[in-house]
Amino acid sequence: MSRVLVLCPNAWDREALARPAIRDSHEVIFAGEELINGLTPWTILTFDVDRWMDRTAARFRGAGLHGVVGTGDYPGSMLAAGVAERLGLPSAGMGPVVKLSHKLISREIQREAAPEATPDFEPVNPFSSDMPRRLRYPYFLKPVKGTMSIRAQMVRTPEDRRALLSFTLKERIQKLLLLRPFQQLLDRYTDGTVAAHYFVAESPLSGDQVTVDGFVQRGEVTIQGVVHSFFYPGTMSFSRFQYPSPLPQEVQARMGEVVAKVIRRSGLDNTCFNVELFHDPSTGRIHLIEINPRMSYQFCDLYERVDGTSSFDVQIRLALGEPARWTRGEGKDRAAASFVLRRFTDAKVRSVPSGEQIQKVKERWPGTIVNLLAHAGERLSQHDQDVGSFRYGIVNMGAPSAEALEAGWEEAKRMLPFDLLDVTPRS
Repeated sequence: MSRVLVLCPNAWDREALARPAIRDSHEVIFAGEELINGLTPWTILTFDVDRWMDRTAARFRGAGLHGVVGTGDYPGSMLAAGVAERLGLPSAGMGPVVKLSHKLISREIQREAAPEATPDFEPVNPFSSDMPRRLRYPYFLKPVKGTMSIRAQMVRTPEDRRALLSFTLKERIQKLLLLRPFQQLLDRYTDGTVAAHYFVAESPLSGDQVTVDGFVQRGEVTIQGVVHSFFYPGTMSFSRFQYPSPLPQEVQARMGEVVAKVIRRSGLDNTCFNVELFHDPSTGRIHLIEINPRMSYQFCDLYERVDGTSSFDVQIRLALGEPARWTRGEGKDRAAASFVLRRFTDAKVRSVPSGEQIQKVKERWPGTIVNLLAHAGERLSQHDQDVGSFRYGIVNMGAPSAEALEAGWEEAKRMLPFDLLDVTPRS
């Protein structure tokens, strides 16, 4: 039985790693939980990312580890690459992970490998009055290191820009503290000219949005599949992520070719990845949105339902240095989706589905995952949210067809009652 160290585990990790397929073959050890929920401004101020990786490697050296895994965007996947390198175990490569995690440096790699699929871009210092030199309104503005589309949106006027980049002194300090470990890695693995707190301005993109998932082992890239993103009408807020994508196979094949070129150019290895792209149906053009040098943990079970293999199983084999194999169409379902429960005004949570109610959903649709993102007594705004909406739950499920999936979701929603009370927005 192999021993696998999982760093900074999240709820999706714990659910997937509790499956018999994993539990019966691997001894899973968790570490780094304090970096997810336990950091205070003082501990962040004194935190040294290299020292943490050194100490973690020393702690587990001689413990019989066979692999190190981290699925979280920040800091799990980066720390896993660094600790694995220190222990002489298969690693994604600290340099490639850090560079691809920086949205502007990642764009530079994309431009080298696939210029036809890379929009124009340039850095923006959010704490200055500097304007993009080449780009003109409108353009898309986002942090070079961000999550969940927070402070990422289209900018059409100087007023839009000022509103998006309006930080209080407290927010500036919080942003710099939060990104301090990433800045330490940038100082080591890049030239440091575009700091962690910067934004990147990009030419506007549009079309059908998807995520291409895959993995790379010993330089060989394998494309797993394409997950389609659906939005609430008239918004940039996701309503569901569905697999397989309804896009034509020819379009999906071209997307896979673009992704493979960029991943090979980046130097990433021995890990899963996910890449977001646009396909413009009016022109047929494909554009890269961003590259994440880690597994899509939210989509792992979607692939297992349809293709018969979970991305988690692949990631563990990659971390162990064992040949990773991908199956296609061998799952029990023909369609699967990750549905997002959200609303567009803040609310106080008075009650959420009970354990018994959730269990009834799982009995009705075996294998369904219900992830509650808010709990009774909280306000939705207490949790990280994207621009203009508030998530409060995620439900992953599968079905024999896309039509049956939609019908099942409508029924499941009725079985999962949330009592949400409208509240006045906080100033």
